[in-house]
Formats: sequence, structure tokens, C-alpha cells
Amino acid sequence: MSPSLLSLACGLGLGLLLALLGRWRNARTRRTALAHTAPPRPLSIVIASRNEEAVIENTVRSLAQAAPDAEIVVVDASTDRTPQILTELRREFPQLVVLDDPYRRGKPAALNHALRHARGEILLFLDADARMGPEALRFYHALASHPANPVVFADFAPYNRRRTFAVVLQELFFAMAKAFVFSGLFWRPVFMTCGLFVRREALEKAGEFDPNTLVDDFDLGTRLAQHGITAKFVRGPLCLIQYAPTLPDLFAQFLRWYTGGIREMFEEIRRGRLSYLGLMALLAWLIYLPWFALWVDLGLGTWVLLRYLVPGALGALYGAVLLAYWLERPRPREALLNALGGPLLLHLWLQAAVLVSFFRALGRGSTWYKVRRERA
Repeated sequence: MSPSLLSLACGLGLGLLLALLGRWRNARTRRTALAHTAPPRPLSIVIASRNEEAVIENTVRSLAQAAPDAEIVVVDASTDRTPQILTELRREFPQLVVLDDPYRRGKPAALNHALRHARGEILLFLDADARMGPEALRFYHALASHPANPVVFADFAPYNRRRTFAVVLQELFFAMAKAFVFSGLFWRPVFMTCGLFVRREALEKAGEFDPNTLVDDFDLGTRLAQHGITAKFVRGPLCLIQYAPTLPDLFAQFLRWYTGGIREMFEEIRRGRLSYLGLMALLAWLIYLPWFALWVDLGLGTWVLLRYLVPGALGALYGAVLLAYWLERPRPREALLNALGGPLLLHLWLQAAVLVSFFRALGRGSTWYKVRRERA
């Protein structure tokens, strides 16, 4: 067997092992969380809304019916029909609290305003397109009601009617995220502020969101971690959300995520938390390894890294991503499509998005991008 094939085979084996470790970590977190449940404490569901006429009625109506005792707080900054829809819903559901967004600076500032008015001991953050049925709400609410589970991040899946290529590619991406990022397999668990249950006392320790951040989830996770609080990503009943419907939408969303994330890491490094410098270096190495290897080999006048290291590293990366995805039991045709080229395309996609985001993070401009909604 040639050195390159041997490296590739070893890398694939390592990748499969990593995917199984991610799955094991998810199962372990679920067992740990389920060992601590409690009678549900008062719940407030918090939603920041901006031009959500396509989805807001179904979201509020489904939540009010699934959790009739929960307070629903919507902070709205819309210029479409969303305010009229919310006014009509307010007459039907007295637990709905509608607040005008006095800042209109984006989601973090809107969430801060909502939290000053929400009364629940447990806060559930949801996007305006999210769906959570009674089973999911009861399941995660009972976990977060126990002090041992101060932050619980719910499992999720898309409900887009149109199964576009962008949606299929995101299922591959989020399968990877569930196994290796949200699980906390390599670093503290990361989460999204959609399907996120947080106990009031944890939020009080963390303080308000930075109104200037592009990544409210990263911002909250960093401040919680400073108090020794981490989120538990628990596989269970699903929170249904909409994925970006097109590739341009997806790329714009990635730019917000990574521009905001890089800025947050720059800020933490300036504060003397050098672990973030190591994290940035590790992520850059994982994403751009083939290019690093090419430059080093060109400088040395040899092909050692490209022959021995790169096949194994890519094999490990692709094997881990594909097995994590297949363990989610995707639709057969979509699984075949992603198997044929999904990991390679996703890798190139991340390379482009992170590179553009890095230079955008060096500037001062901030753009909050909201994915277009499919009417539901």
C-alpha cells in the first residue's frame, strides 16, 4: 500500500472513531441530565422578532397551545404586518406579552429588553420561526427546572418544506456540530439561542447580552463559562426550525456567525484569555491544513506533508463528518448526495466563509443577517 493510501486509511479509521465518541458523548450528556429532573418552574418563552409575518402567527399559536401556562414575550421591531398579527394574537392569548423594541439594534439588544420584562424562573429562547410541541416543552422544561441543569440546549431539526440543496448540506453541517461542537467533545459546549432553556439565576450571573455582538449565543456562552456554567446539549424531542433555504442565504449566515465569533475571540484575547488564541490556531489548522501543507512543501522543496499528512487528516475529517451524519439516519437520496461530495463542498465552503469573515472581523462594521423565512 502506498504511503498516501495508508495515511488515508488510518485517517478514515480515526474519523470513524471520533464520530462514535461524539455519539457517546451525546448519550452520556443525556443520561446525566435525565438523572436530574424537577417539577416545572414558571417558564417564560422569549422571542426577538423583526419582519416575521411569514411565521410568527403559527409560532405563537403553537407555543400558546403547547404550553398554556407559559408566558410568551415577543420583542418586535417589524415594519411589515407582524405588529398587527401580534396585536390580534394578544387578544386571543392573554399569556402573550408584546413589547416594542426601543433600540432596534439587532437581536441581542432586543433579548435584553425582553429579559427585563419576563417573569419566569426558566427562560426559553426561541427564534420567531421555531416550533416546539408539548412533549418537547415538557421534556426540556423538567430538566432545566433542576438546579443541576442550569442551561439545556434542545435537539433540533429542520421543517423546511422545500428540501433544497442548501437544506441538505446544512443537515450534514449540523450533524457534525451535534457530534463535535454542541456535545463539548473537544471544547466547552457551544449552543444556539434557539431551543435554549436557561435558569434565571444563571442569566443573572452572566449579565446582559453585549448589544454590539453578532453572535449572542457565543457571547452568552463565554460569560456563563466565566462562572463555571456550561450548557448541556440533550438529544430528545425536537425543536423544529427553518434552515437557510438557499446557498446565498447560507453563506450570508455563515459570514455573520464567523465574523461575530472571530471578533469575540479577538476580544477575549485582548482580555488576556490566551486559550482563545490556541483555539483560533487549532481551527485555522483544521480548516486550512491542505494549504498550509502545500506552502510548507513548496518552501522545503518536498512533498512530505502532502503525501503523508494531508490524506490522513482529510480522511479523519471526512470520515468523522460522514459517519456523524449517517448516524442521524438521513433520507437515503440525500445521504447519497452528501456522501458523493458533501464533506468536500462543506470544507471548501468553510474555508471561503472563514477567510472572508476574518477580514470582516478586523473592520468595525456590523451587519445582522436574518435568514429569509419560508411561509408556515
